[in-house]
Amino acid sequence: MTRISQSGRQMPPLEPVRPSEHMPPGTALASLAARVSAARILREHHVWEAARILPDAAGLPDEAKHAPELHALMEKDAFAAALRLLARSCQPPREFGTLDQDDDRWIAMLVGTGGPRRKRFVRAEHRDPAAAMLIALLRSAATGKSAPPVHRRPVEADRQ
Repeated sequence: MTRISQSGRQMPPLEPVRPSEHMPPGTALASLAARVSAARILREHHVWEAARILPDAAGLPDEAKHAPELHALMEKDAFAAALRLLARSCQPPREFGTLDQDDDRWIAMLVGTGGPRRKRFVRAEHRDPAAAMLIALLRSAATGKSAPPVHRRPVEADRQ
């Protein structure tokens, strides 16, 4: 379908664009982390967008996002297991050390190796456990070191 501009010229059709599609990896990671932090629960498209960004930002092999195991987990809505798989596939590998609940918040601790016998810890919190895990994974890719938790104002969806 061809579009016509106000001047009468033909314009190419509009194509859907992902918000972080044309951003540098660091900016795309920060943008996705902010959107997940603001979301009430983690959604499938958040995980797929992370899988698209992580090859450039965290050394995730490109074939990892096409792995049948990942697709099977996503079809089952097993986001936590899918995130564990993505974290293990990154270079250097990452692992979720703990996932603890503190009142109505979940705290995810991601452990990664930065070199021989050197570990780094990244902590994230959210009302949804899988969202906390994704935020920690994104932060580990963005900073390469521990990042403070994102503190945000409660929104109406949090109060429901």
